[in-house]
Amino acid sequence: MRILALIGGSGSGKSTVLAALRNHFNARVAVLSLDDYYRPKSELPVDENGETNFDLPEVINHVDLIRDIDALKRGESISLSTYTYNREVMVSEDITIDSSEWLVVEGLFVMAYPEMLSRVDVLGFIDAPEDVRLQRRIDRDGSERGYSEEEVRYQWKQHVRPADLKYIEPWKERADVIIDNQHHWEIGTQQLIDSMEKSIVS
Repeated sequence: MRILALIGGSGSGKSTVLAALRNHFNARVAVLSLDDYYRPKSELPVDENGETNFDLPEVINHVDLIRDIDALKRGESISLSTYTYNREVMVSEDITIDSSEWLVVEGLFVMAYPEMLSRVDVLGFIDAPEDVRLQRRIDRDGSERGYSEEEVRYQWKQHVRPADLKYIEPWKERADVIIDNQHHWEIGTQQLIDSMEKSIVS
């Protein structure tokens, strides 16, 4: 099993690219989302104003993440509960993930954990301008998560953007493929698919 790390800042469009990868690889790909490894909300850090900060690597239980990746690499199946963070935590469903030819590990902080360096075969970085990503987040968090625009802008300035600069954007120059998800995302996605296919035969 080979591993693709798929990263990019909030609102960069990881879901769009991920859907295209699923469509191409079908049963040849399994997906792990960092969103399913959030620690309980009671354990998450808060800022100086008492607001929960979801945008730090420590909010993810990366020990369990690495454990599950290694199990899949051994050809085992794993079970986990998916979570959705709105204003409160909602358990969505229990799922089973089977080992496949490719494992896509997607999320903001995939490369923030040193253990990932030796496990990742291909690194894909999804890029979009900050103003575009912010507007996407305003639209998404307003319609899907019940946040006001003021709340989203606060999170962006205090939590999201600092995390971008420290933990995510430095990996752009180290990526195997950079996908421009403002213009013609299909081109970069095809380049990523080609890189993955070549990785299998090399």
